[in-house]
Parts: sequence; structure tokens; C-alpha cells
Amino acid sequence: QARERLRQAQHDLGEGFLAGAVSIAYYAMLYAARAALSEDDEHARTHGGTWHLFRQRFVATGAFDEDLHALAHRAQRTHEQGDYEAVTPEPSEAKAIIEGAADFIAAVEKMLDAP
Repeated sequence: QARERLRQAQHDLGEGFLAGAVSIAYYAMLYAARAALSEDDEHARTHGGTWHLFRQRFVATGAFDEDLHALAHRAQRTHEQGDYEAVTPEPSEAKAIIEGAADFIAAVEKMLDAP
């Protein structure tokens, strides 16, 4: 689902649907984080719980890049502004988040493939 959402975000960005693209990119990162946690039989019911567990399990241990984790939080804030406050992100911000989502997913995949 993470890869599918990323492709949709990239498409929507290209079509100029900035807020929607950011929202979908955020969910792509969330799903990638949940997939990583599930590999360790860790699960959370909420977004906040997912990010807390992900930070504890992967960021705090050095297994995952802290900057990419921070980008996911930035994407969450931008997604919430778009979804709940009808704020459209700047094109450069939307592009940075979608590109960052691709990096986030690639980093999760690499982390899961590591021995």
C-alpha cells in the first residue's frame, strides 16, 4: 500500500492537486512505518502510536534516519493543515514531501532487507 500511495501522490502532484498529494504521501509513509513495525510484531492503533513505536524501535536505535522520520512528522502537519484547515501547501513544499516520501519508503525497504 505504501508504494501504491506514493505513485498516487506523484500523479496528483503532477496534476496540481497539492493538498491531496501531500495527504496521500503522508499515508504512504505511515503505511511503510506500520509495515516495518509489523515485521517485529509491533502494532499501534493510532498514527501517534505508530510514530512513537517507530521512533523507539528504529530511529532511537540508529536503524532509521532521523531526518526522514522528521520529514514524516512535517508531512503529517502539512497533511492535517490541508485536510482539516483547507490550507494548500506551497508547490515546493508539496514536491519536497512527495520526494521525501519516496526516500522514506526506500529507506524502510532497505532497513527491512538488511541482515
